[in-house]
Amino acid sequence: MTLATHLPAGVLMPAEWVRRRTVLHRSIYLPALGIGLLWSVAFVWAAAFGLWLVSLLAAVIVCVGVPVLLAWAYLRRRTSVLLLTDQRLVAIEGPFPRRVHAASLADIDQVHVRRGRALFGFRLGSAATLYATVLSGTGAVPLEMHDLADADAFAGDVLAAARTHR
Repeated sequence: MTLATHLPAGVLMPAEWVRRRTVLHRSIYLPALGIGLLWSVAFVWAAAFGLWLVSLLAAVIVCVGVPVLLAWAYLRRRTSVLLLTDQRLVAIEGPFPRRVHAASLADIDQVHVRRGRALFGFRLGSAATLYATVLSGTGAVPLEMHDLADADAFAGDVLAAARTHR
């Protein structure tokens, strides 16, 4: 993936380098598109039955709400990244406020990947959530990041790097 995500100043420590990075999957646009489709159908239905107030509400949601949701998903995808460095696992999330969470590789105990639930046997998108649990007694905070593109391969790399740091 060649998504240009710029790292904020001070994220990487001196002499720290990035081994691998992953970004958010494009399926984060699906909720906005689903809402747009649902309210477009509501608009046509309401207009057919002469419910002009409902059709006006549907038109406003489709013309204003859906583009705002799409813009927010775009900003989220452009600014969120999960980094595996030679020393830490770093999650950078969101355009504003921008949140940066990190866990030392020596503190990571397990890494889990959870897929979204299927709807009628059909899974929407291939995005997953990565959870990195830390060793008890370290005081480190567990790290999680949602909607990742290649969470399975990334989780394997994190576990391999964590094992070498113990």
